[in-house]
Amino acid sequence: MQDILSASAAAPRSFLLHRALLVVAALCLALVGPARGAEQGNFTAGEISLLPDFCQDRLNYPVYSFSHPKWAYWGARMGETFKHVHHYCWALVSLRRASMAPNKEKRRHLVTTAINDLEYVINNASADFRLKPEVYARIGDAALQLEDFSKAFDAYDNARQIKPGYAPAYTGWADVLFKAGQRDAARELIEEGLRHAPDSPELRSAFRRFGGDPSKVVPYTPPASTSANAETNALAAGASAPSAPASAAVNSR
Repeated sequence: MQDILSASAAAPRSFLLHRALLVVAALCLALVGPARGAEQGNFTAGEISLLPDFCQDRLNYPVYSFSHPKWAYWGARMGETFKHVHHYCWALVSLRRASMAPNKEKRRHLVTTAINDLEYVINNASADFRLKPEVYARIGDAALQLEDFSKAFDAYDNARQIKPGYAPAYTGWADVLFKAGQRDAARELIEEGLRHAPDSPELRSAFRRFGGDPSKVVPYTPPASTSANAETNALAAGASAPSAPASAAVNSR
């Protein structure tokens, strides 16, 4: 079983998973059933205008607009996964609608719909898709609304593994721990995030809220031996490699 945090984390995944189960017991809540199919489209211009720029460009043009300059721009930044990113945009609209839903049943349906779309993006994303941590964190947030702590735990964990300094991947689960009376565990989790992102306003604020002092957190640094070896190997390679032709240098730019 993978660790709950990155490779440098002190607390094993199984340890915090035990705490996650304590959360469930403390809140006396049950997990939800299987997710239902996603709703597509039917969004108003006002709803689309509240989305990130890439969502507006993805949804305001025909489905197959890869030759459009704006699609080409986002495609260059996001890669092939951009053609699937509208599911992420749909999920954002569903989650916003859920926050205004008139009853619990409608909220659950909309949140479940959002999770379906978010998981679709993850399942169809390339390994280097830049929004993966954000999508996982959104899954975590949505799963908490459904009281599915197991799914939330795994989603936040995946986000942290991909991007150890991504604040929402820490604050979401830390809030759960804090509400369940696990203040120390919440502070430890935020501290781990601060080690990777010491200047993060969100993590610093959360750490203070849980009783910590951000100025005392020691930032994470790679092992000195690893850095030294890498530098030594690079110098050795440069010394032994033949000089590249000028034309090759130009063509590589």
